[in-house]
Amino acid sequence: MRLKVDILRSMKKLLYEVFPTSIKNLLFYIILFLFPYVSIGQGVKVSSYGFNTTDTKPSIYKAIRTNDTIIIDKQHSEWLVSPLTFRGLENKTIIFENDVVLRAKPGAYTSTSDCLMKFVDCKNIAIIGNGALLTMNKEEYIDGEWRMGLSFMGCSNVSLSNLTISSSGGDGIYIDGYKEMLYSENIRIDSIISTNNKRQGISIISAKDVWVKNSVFTKTKGTLPEAGLDIEPDKETDVIINVNFDHCSFTNNNHSGIVLGLDNLTDKSKPVSINFTNCYLSMNHDISNRYPKAEIIVSSNPFNPVKGKVSFNNIIVDGSKWGLIYSRKPSKAYHVSFNNLSARNICQQEDDMSVIYLEVPDYFKSSGPLGGFSFNNTYVKFDTKSSFFTIRGSSMGTLNGVKNIKGHITIENPNLKEFIEYIKYNPNKNVDFEVNYTLKN
Repeated sequence: MRLKVDILRSMKKLLYEVFPTSIKNLLFYIILFLFPYVSIGQGVKVSSYGFNTTDTKPSIYKAIRTNDTIIIDKQHSEWLVSPLTFRGLENKTIIFENDVVLRAKPGAYTSTSDCLMKFVDCKNIAIIGNGALLTMNKEEYIDGEWRMGLSFMGCSNVSLSNLTISSSGGDGIYIDGYKEMLYSENIRIDSIISTNNKRQGISIISAKDVWVKNSVFTKTKGTLPEAGLDIEPDKETDVIINVNFDHCSFTNNNHSGIVLGLDNLTDKSKPVSINFTNCYLSMNHDISNRYPKAEIIVSSNPFNPVKGKVSFNNIIVDGSKWGLIYSRKPSKAYHVSFNNLSARNICQQEDDMSVIYLEVPDYFKSSGPLGGFSFNNTYVKFDTKSSFFTIRGSSMGTLNGVKNIKGHITIENPNLKEFIEYIKYNPNKNVDFEVNYTLKN
């Protein structure tokens, strides 16, 4: 530890000698923030604490608790572990060697909340995968939905890279707050494959400043919702602020690729900000799943929804049995923009499957108007005989209108029945519904 302090002092002295006063303090604090991720020396191999083919949990615990840089090294067999929970860790770098497999010990995860690796109230944690596999035994977990692969609760400054997380009894990755720490913060995820997990590929409950890049969320199946990504706060005080997905794919999940389940946030919550850039979706949702059928689900509280902005930029949807978007979001909720979206070969399942389906927020209480969407440079190709938009009201007349939907859409479909279909709703209630389209046969 003395070595680290000396290095920091030397860096600070150099900065003060070289850089002007206006930026030297900023540069030092950037270095101070990044420094926990820099390993000094070669680190300590976990096997030096013993390798037990029955359960290596004690060795991993001791190595991580007593060292700053820990290497889970390649052995002649897999690392079998009982549930690993770390509380209050700070300034740790965990490195997996190439081809390492960390596997949940069969029969050891008896509690429904047991996770392969759970981090609670931890700071400055870097997990470097080098292509390692972290895997559980999904077929064993008949009950519950909380046996996560990697869980981060009330954590800050976490870096996770180059791992495959598979076969959990819950989510591949779970991000939430913990007690007085209402959210996890500054989470960076890069080059992760989350596959064959039971509940979600990744769930974000409460978080600020999240960057997920170059990652794959696929083949989620086992218990509802079964989405690739589910952003779903539990309570009004949760936050979803500056959450970003860049160059990620969501494919072959048993529910939608992306679910924005923001129903528990209200107009008293902090506004949301979510961005998807250069992402890919394909063949999400299975007919066995009872939730709405679409590649992207957008929802909010029907009466007092949270404000904010969500953007989808340079998105490709290539192949789907179902529609593109399903929503019951009121127009006064957060605004959703689609910029440079291309969807091809969707709505394959049957005729009368709409590309965009908007449904009354509440069938029995006056609600709405629906809306708050913009479409800029959107292209959709499909062949089935259906409408592009469906707007569904209720026989009780509880839909108070459709409002603030704008943009231009290019449609390639020789069998398009009509652009907008209204069901149990009078379109005379529309306000600022200004979507133009170009039809290419």
